[in-house]
Amino acid sequence: MKRTKPLLLFLGLALVLVGFSIAATRLQQSFPGFNPLPAVFFCVAACMGARWLWLPAGAWLASYGITNLIYGSAWSWQMSIVVVGFVLATGTGLCLRGRGEVALLAGSAGAAVLFYLVTNTGAWMLSAGYPKTWAGFLQAQTVGLPGPFPPAWAFLRGSVAAGFLFTALFLLGQRQWFKQASPAGELAPARVRR
Repeated sequence: MKRTKPLLLFLGLALVLVGFSIAATRLQQSFPGFNPLPAVFFCVAACMGARWLWLPAGAWLASYGITNLIYGSAWSWQMSIVVVGFVLATGTGLCLRGRGEVALLAGSAGAAVLFYLVTNTGAWMLSAGYPKTWAGFLQAQTVGLPGPFPPAWAFLRGSVAAGFLFTALFLLGQRQWFKQASPAGELAPARVRR
């Protein structure tokens, strides 16, 4: 069972991410930026450590590939900007490794802001719709492009809300996991012990 637990975690996370990716097309219209992935990278780094980072990375690649097949999309080099956002969320989690739950909840909001800044800066750099000026940069970070899309700040709101919610759920799940695993029912700290 000990060897199959990581595989089960991976498969479970991949299935959740595929399901969320499919549902996200509807959710993005009403609550843009609400995405569990930055929080998953943050939480695994903060609570489980670097040796477990294959879990969210592999689950993301698998879910991304499956949803691309479903929707007929292809990988684009622009996704490297999203990967940089995940790396920053991971780095934030590693910096907060071993800290308490309040610090991790605050850190998840910080990781969400970093993810937002990186991806919106990438959109500003790559999109012809934004002037390559300070005003264009501010437009990319606040109102975004004109048209049928929600304003860019709404993505920040969704990103921070998702980071906070999914980190809280992760910490609650971890607490319950250790409560059941511990013979005395005592709670473990906010990180997974090896």
